[in-house]
Amino acid sequence: MKRFYTAAILALITISQTICAQAPDSVLKYRRSSLYSFMISHPDLNMDEEIVNAFMALETPDKYNNHDLSVKCVTTPSSNRKDNLMRDVDAYLARNEIAKRLVSKWFLRNKVTGGFDPSLIMQRGLYGATAMDIESAAQSKRGIDALADKGYEMISNTFVIVNDITYVDHEKNAEIATGILTIIGGLAAGATGDDNNIVTSLTTLGAAVSSMIAGFTVRITSYLYQLDWNDSVADYFYEHYYYDKPGTDSLSLAAFAADTLIPARKAAYEADSTTFRLKYVGKYMAKSAKPVLRGLYNPEDVFRKVCARAIDNNVMELQKEFDQFKVKVPLVSTEPLMAYIGMKEGVTAKSKYEVLVPVIDEATGKIRYNRRGVIRPVPGKIWDNRYMANEEEAVGSEFNATTFEVVSGMNFTPGMLIREIK
Repeated sequence: MKRFYTAAILALITISQTICAQAPDSVLKYRRSSLYSFMISHPDLNMDEEIVNAFMALETPDKYNNHDLSVKCVTTPSSNRKDNLMRDVDAYLARNEIAKRLVSKWFLRNKVTGGFDPSLIMQRGLYGATAMDIESAAQSKRGIDALADKGYEMISNTFVIVNDITYVDHEKNAEIATGILTIIGGLAAGATGDDNNIVTSLTTLGAAVSSMIAGFTVRITSYLYQLDWNDSVADYFYEHYYYDKPGTDSLSLAAFAADTLIPARKAAYEADSTTFRLKYVGKYMAKSAKPVLRGLYNPEDVFRKVCARAIDNNVMELQKEFDQFKVKVPLVSTEPLMAYIGMKEGVTAKSKYEVLVPVIDEATGKIRYNRRGVIRPVPGKIWDNRYMANEEEAVGSEFNATTFEVVSGMNFTPGMLIREIK
């Protein structure tokens, strides 16, 4: 990896000269975990199409880097849900070599040449480096080179969430759905009949649809996986597979074409189906809350709001359960003490967060986090950043961050990271 450091150091020098003038938003690009999410579709279940459309319109949770692959929806029969869904998901991930595709995306692998490009890693690992990181690196034995390694360490914090989302088909709503189909059929059959019957049918249909939308509820099970990227996997990758993409000048292209090792490395990487794996972390299952319809003007908004909040809730619960999936969010100011985190991430008046300073361990060259103190949200100043909270006119949606108060510690500075503690 040493050959990558020269460019990384030059980039870092530029960053270090301007970091103090950067807006707080720039820090948010630093040291995020990366996430690929997709859903399981059950076309034989009621409202599946509406759920798929709602999911496809949602964006990656903003506390993670978007590491999506091309497939965002996988179809399986609903009969597989209880006993075979987990097996089907595992089989899909293995059969489609999702772990290797995630690695290829990290290194921006060129499908034609097979060459790798570390610029995405450098961007995610260095772009938001803060002044305290630079100071810590300068005091370590490895010096500033260690900062470039952060990008590579970030690869291990790549996660996959598989969302199984189904409509809660209460008996009443099932009857409504059946009634809708009957009414539509009746309208088609009686198109040349009594207009009064058609008007009555349309009124009944509208009421049925409104009732169905107002009571729209989903059950969602989210399965969490993590890319198994460790030192041995990384070493094997660099030793057996890695080679740079060719330059655009004629000499670089000629040298690339003449390198006899490249075709063998390319073929070996493409044939490898065992080195790169995903490890199962855990799952969480919940039912969405009844939607607040204020500010919603069409059914699509309702479906998106319900699905978005259900997914956010499951992500939040997975973060609480599994430490490796927890987000670290930077402080954006200290007077007042504020961070871009809120109800979507599960912030309540009872929450507590440790304030962390990232430093480089001189013995291992890896990042560790030293606690500087503990903070908690100020009651009444918790940001409601849930999906469509502004349209709902929810209490706290007028804020743009959550305000905190100090429980212990001192000398906090913008850019220090906070992480929830139990």
